[in-house]
Amino acid sequence: MVDVFISYSRSDQPMVAMLARAVEAAGYDVWWDAELPPHQSYGDVITEKVASAKAAIVVWSASAAKSEWVRAEADMARNQRKLIQTAIDDVMPPLPFNQIQYAEMGDWRGEDDHPGWRKVKLSLADLCGQRGTAEPSTPRVPPPPQYQPQPTPAPAPTASRWPLFAGIGIAVVALAVAGGMLLGRGSNAPATPPSSAAPVAAPAPAVAAPQPEAAAPTPSQAVPAPVLDPDQEAALKPNPADMEFPDSSTRLLTAAEVMSKGPTTLRIARNEIYARKGRKFNDPWLRDWFSRYTWYKPLYDQVQLTPTEQSNVDLLAKAEARYGG
Repeated sequence: MVDVFISYSRSDQPMVAMLARAVEAAGYDVWWDAELPPHQSYGDVITEKVASAKAAIVVWSASAAKSEWVRAEADMARNQRKLIQTAIDDVMPPLPFNQIQYAEMGDWRGEDDHPGWRKVKLSLADLCGQRGTAEPSTPRVPPPPQYQPQPTPAPAPTASRWPLFAGIGIAVVALAVAGGMLLGRGSNAPATPPSSAAPVAAPAPAVAAPQPEAAAPTPSQAVPAPVLDPDQEAALKPNPADMEFPDSSTRLLTAAEVMSKGPTTLRIARNEIYARKGRKFNDPWLRDWFSRYTWYKPLYDQVQLTPTEQSNVDLLAKAEARYGG
């Protein structure tokens, strides 16, 4: 059983999606025919959903007033005393529904303090009971980490050359003493044949001191990032208020916060992960929904998800599957 059924004309789908999302955020389970299972008869499903819902919101518009389906659904809801009427396009509900109060929602853009939306929430509380807000507060998005220049490593101390100089001095003295001894023997002393002369060991080369690694470039050496004015910078960053889970690309969502959402909210939350990466949507409804936001740039047919993003997509899809379809 759902709390709220929404009746509307297909041409008003973007506005109705926003309404469904707001009703779910107020804590109510919502059904509208965007969730219609493809294997079931439209009329059978509608009759069942209106009958089982605690409230039925009808969105009257110029096209909805001409729709036999919307009229039939509104009449069923009125007879069951669960009708909540809203109107857009500056139209009044058609006869005989104009005898019942309705909420004017033509200029509503999702704000919580809109007079028409407040009327809808009061009616929902009367028919379905007062509910708490299902959505958690919008998490604070941490600012990007500031660049911290790495300190330049101190150069390694150069190996002292004193031992080398001392060794050379000792060698010179030893050669001088040996030379004196040879001179003291006189000219009759047999000369040592060159072939039997003991080779003189060459002094070991001094070991070079290890050189320090190249220091990290200082900020003055780094390539400067392009400077954007505040409006350009804001346009490139998704607004957390536009999304169900602004941080679903950087943290793992929990089952508790996901399973409390309705089907429309879950669908939006799952696809906003792709939208942030510039995924093009084939579904017209998703295109219309995300095209309302300046940060959405449809650039790619396919996008690569991180393990965290893929895990969140799987969790959201699992929650959606509970509603069938």
